[in-house]
Amino acid sequence: MAREIAEALERSDISMVQSVLSVRARDWDWVPEEWIADVWRPRLDDLAGADRTLVGQRHVNNVLGRVVFEGSRGQAFVTVLFDEAGKIDGFAIKPDELDGTFGIVVGCDDEDAERLRAFYDLLARAPLGFGEGLGRRPSWQDPEAPQQIHLDFVVTDLEDTEAVVLGHGAVALEDFDDHRVFTDPVGHPFCLYPDTDGRAVGPDRLGVLARVVMDCDDPELLARFWSAVLDMPNRAEDTAHRIVITGETPSLPMLAAQSVEDYRPPQWPDPLHPAQMHLDIGFDDRTMKERVALSHGASRLPAQGGSCPVYADPAGHPFCLCYTGE
Repeated sequence: MAREIAEALERSDISMVQSVLSVRARDWDWVPEEWIADVWRPRLDDLAGADRTLVGQRHVNNVLGRVVFEGSRGQAFVTVLFDEAGKIDGFAIKPDELDGTFGIVVGCDDEDAERLRAFYDLLARAPLGFGEGLGRRPSWQDPEAPQQIHLDFVVTDLEDTEAVVLGHGAVALEDFDDHRVFTDPVGHPFCLYPDTDGRAVGPDRLGVLARVVMDCDDPELLARFWSAVLDMPNRAEDTAHRIVITGETPSLPMLAAQSVEDYRPPQWPDPLHPAQMHLDIGFDDRTMKERVALSHGASRLPAQGGSCPVYADPAGHPFCLCYTGE
């Protein structure tokens, strides 16, 4: 069935796709023609090429099917999520079959989402989403309004990038020997680091997202947790203050656990103690990863109407465990 759906999307057969949408998917705030034009085609063109062909398919499990496109640019893996009735419940388009891919949801009010999206799109091509409300805005180094999570970017030209972000609504906070700290247009702190090893390449962005940094009071505990959940066994940095973990094959973004004084965890979904950002993580076997997360100190949080179950890590940061494509 995944093959038939992918082929229908390729030929823009809207009626066929709509006929197999799940009840939940029918409530999506999307226009299929626009999604095909704005997401499906550009993403597949980027990964596989406009000359792509569908070269393979496989049954992943009872809720997931996957097809492979191949073209002059490489391969694209399309995962289709099905509900219990065999109807489409989600999609994922990825450059590989690596499990545990995560996206970062940056909290903001709906009216700020597009502005924030455009801002971060200048910096890097990164798995960022925007919305779900902001609550109390973070305040730099204020324990009463903590940042909770921030993003580290590595940029080709630090001076030029600073000028660009300041011109698009950022505010400079502090300069350190090896990086500079700013807030984005809604108040989330982020850091810019100069590129010292050639990671920030590409003419269409100023840099790359290097690290997702989580505040905590025990970096060792938090690093062990995320290492198990995300299959990131290696450490790119390991100090009492900060631990940076990465996978067997180092790729970006990495994840860091960083100690802060007077750490105060989020109290999701209390808007006075917001998460500020959270991870959405997709797995082919969500049930297995739920067991891993719970066995390493996660706590299940009350449902708020979303499709994925929500947990808190040992430092209290909420995250969503989803099926690939959910």
